[in-house]
Amino acid sequence: DDYQKEPTGLEEVKALGVRSMAGVPIVVQGEIVATLMIGRLAVRPFDADDLRALEGLAGHAAVALRNARLLELSRRLESLSREVATETRSLEDVMSHVASDIATAYDTEIVMVSRVKGDMSRVLAHVGFEIAEPAKFIKPGPLARAVIARREAIVVRDYLSDAKNEEHPGITLAEKSGLHAAMGAPVIVAGDVVGVVMVGTTDPHRSFDAIDRQGLAGFAQIAAAALRSAQLREDRDRRIRRLSALNVLAWQLAAVHEPYEIARLAYNAAGTLVPREAFYVARFDPDKREFDFVLQADGEDVWRGERQPLGTGATSQVVMSGETQVAHNGTRATAHVPLKSRGRLVGVLASQAETFDAFDDEDLMVLQSLGNLVATAFENAEHMQQSRELYLASVKALAAAVDARDPYTRSHSARVAVLARTVAEEMRLGPDELRRVQLGALLHDIGKIGIPDAILNKPGPLTDDEWVLMRTHPAVGASILGAVEPLRDLVPIVRTHHERYDGKGYPDGLNAAQIPIESQIVAAADAFEVIVSRRAYKQAQTVEWACAEMERCKGTQFDPSVVDAFIRVIERDRQQGQGYLRRVAGIEHEEIENIPGPGSALEQFAVSAHAHGRQLAILQRLASEISAVLDIDELAGRLLRIVCEAMGYENGFLLTLADRGQGLLVRAAVGPSEPYTGQILPPGTGISWWVVEHGVPQHVVDAKKDPRYYGPPDINCVLVVPLQLGDERVGVLGIESPRTQAFGREDEELLTAVSHQVAAALRVAKLHQAAKHAAATDPLTALPNRRTFFDRLRAELAKDGDAPVSVAVLDVNGLKQRNDEFGHAAGDEALVRIGQLLTAGVRDGDLVARIGGDEFAVLFPSAPLLVAERAMRRLAESIADGRVADGKGLPTIAWGVADAATRTFTVDELVDAADRAMYRQKQKMRARLPA
Repeated sequence: DDYQKEPTGLEEVKALGVRSMAGVPIVVQGEIVATLMIGRLAVRPFDADDLRALEGLAGHAAVALRNARLLELSRRLESLSREVATETRSLEDVMSHVASDIATAYDTEIVMVSRVKGDMSRVLAHVGFEIAEPAKFIKPGPLARAVIARREAIVVRDYLSDAKNEEHPGITLAEKSGLHAAMGAPVIVAGDVVGVVMVGTTDPHRSFDAIDRQGLAGFAQIAAAALRSAQLREDRDRRIRRLSALNVLAWQLAAVHEPYEIARLAYNAAGTLVPREAFYVARFDPDKREFDFVLQADGEDVWRGERQPLGTGATSQVVMSGETQVAHNGTRATAHVPLKSRGRLVGVLASQAETFDAFDDEDLMVLQSLGNLVATAFENAEHMQQSRELYLASVKALAAAVDARDPYTRSHSARVAVLARTVAEEMRLGPDELRRVQLGALLHDIGKIGIPDAILNKPGPLTDDEWVLMRTHPAVGASILGAVEPLRDLVPIVRTHHERYDGKGYPDGLNAAQIPIESQIVAAADAFEVIVSRRAYKQAQTVEWACAEMERCKGTQFDPSVVDAFIRVIERDRQQGQGYLRRVAGIEHEEIENIPGPGSALEQFAVSAHAHGRQLAILQRLASEISAVLDIDELAGRLLRIVCEAMGYENGFLLTLADRGQGLLVRAAVGPSEPYTGQILPPGTGISWWVVEHGVPQHVVDAKKDPRYYGPPDINCVLVVPLQLGDERVGVLGIESPRTQAFGREDEELLTAVSHQVAAALRVAKLHQAAKHAAATDPLTALPNRRTFFDRLRAELAKDGDAPVSVAVLDVNGLKQRNDEFGHAAGDEALVRIGQLLTAGVRDGDLVARIGGDEFAVLFPSAPLLVAERAMRRLAESIADGRVADGKGLPTIAWGVADAATRTFTVDELVDAADRAMYRQKQKMRARLPA
């Protein structure tokens, strides 16, 4: 009634002269958020009506405050939502913005936004405290767990009281911060709780009401939208990074042809593509049924692996199923993907992660894409190796052709190549330099093709005029190689191999650093070989004399570093007693002649290098293919490709007569006709059949008007010539174009000119194919014959090592009686069926052959005697249960097995031992039969 006498009254209010005072609380959502006070300067107490009126005003104030808070929250949420929608920063930066806005909106000291994944969470953003490892996933705290479980906003009045008796990093932080009231709301995306937003205060008197909870739920929705947007950006950026990394890898792999280097690039790329705590790349050998682990890695520790046999683990399961396998070991996950190229499985690639669910579907797809690139690189490397071998064979053949002109220089180039490579390796030159040294040495004298034999083989000194001609051979050789694309990088070596270190050489008078190091190595090797070899004009000198001569000429004729390397090689050779350099003199011409490749064609091209006509170029390339390939399908494709490339045609086809003349087989095609490859055109179909039938070319300028035309609808002009040798028709060769009148008379003459060589190549390949098959195959059962079996057995016995080799010989019982009773056709049918059952019942790599009338043999490589015997018992049971087409049972077999674990057996002795074992079994069987 008298405020001045109130001991708890505020002095500032008393100073105003207030005597009577009344107050009521302002309650919002059940919480007292303020008070409404009124006072009088005279002592006049407030009655009940006054208080009711005051309470009414307080109610209006409560509504106004509630609406103001809701409006302010809505404004903040709308503003923040717009800002987040246009954010392009990282997820952490966006969430820091959200956390800062929440702290401002609630005027609180502590805010935390966490990302939830499974039963783990990590902090994305925070206000009011420091976290040692924010990026680390840990178990959620008690409030976060409750929010995740209930999927709704939750308020706790005292965080530490509710979390007592629990140890957690979040509780420790709460204690340090003095946290009291707190609330949390779930961040929900696509129905899943993916995060938690939490707010806390250090004020012990403060709490959070329903409006606060409602507002926090709104902030959580904004966080969810930010999370979705950030995730989409991250997914997009990750896919872009992955595609970019795969593109870079594809580019890198195109330049690498060594398996380990291919695997190393894959390992490096995997680190940016998928989780990669451990990694391996293994190639699979289907013949040996074993893996070659090209590369293995544990973290950053990388090494070359070893060979391991096919087993039952995840790697083997990939090979057997052809499908990706994800294996788990404790908390670790390993994804194993097949390496496939053109549908062929060539190995397995795997990456391991520390977490159980590290690999999602997209990770597996990316890893498979990586595996496909590696598989293609391995296949390209194999093709490159084959091409390299053919290329080297061609170079050797051409070098041998040059050396053969002089009986004293027989294999000179081969010996120079061996010496030069040895010195280059001593000087630690790189792989590409070693290749150039070796090939440059092989062809260093190619220019002598233009030097007359009388000069090359002259037993006495050359005249001045003869020396002028002889000294042209480096430039001539360089000119020849410059016209041949694969050999063009050898031109500097061939041109300068007679230059001298002091500048007094020929043809250009270069000195020291002007001369490529590869050429200086070849020059030294060439001189050394000449010194220690006999020539028409001199006797051979000793290695010691040659070394002294090279030392004498060091710094004048030869590069000092090359001579020093040469001497080191020789001294080491002497110390180790290997006699290596003396053995080089024993290299014979036979070791490099008769090698398939374009040697003779290149020589012809070199002799007539001025004739660059189209026809000569095509004939040269065709000669190369004819000598290198005998598989008819591969040959047809390569021949057609050469014709089209050399003549500048985009579309073409090559057809051969099918077996027994039953139509035309499309062997190869380029362009629109490619889908027809492998089809057989029936007799009378198409212009091609007309050409085969009549033996004359056909040039159709508008195919749509010719009723004979059969082929792609967008083709208008067709030129077809017959492939024939004398009167024998082999097939047709054709070119086609979507343009009318695309070809002229020159095209017809050129195609006709090359058709004879194409026909000859196809006929030789066809005859070779038929002869090879007939020579190696039993005509009745289509199994390998006796000769093939003995050749394979001989090869197995010649192998080094202790791996066992077993042989089984088996005889068909009662075949004569079957022939007498049912006829020879029935006996033949039984033999064919037995051969099929034997083939189906052995391992890959085993060999089943028919070696006589009623005798078969089985070769079991790497199988000891007991294993082979078990296999034969299974085969005998399978045959005993077998039937032919009319339901008759098969004859039984008698068999015997012998092994050659010690390799002391000859082929005949091993087969004889198995044969004796078979007859012992026959005798036992007869003894058991009733009289």
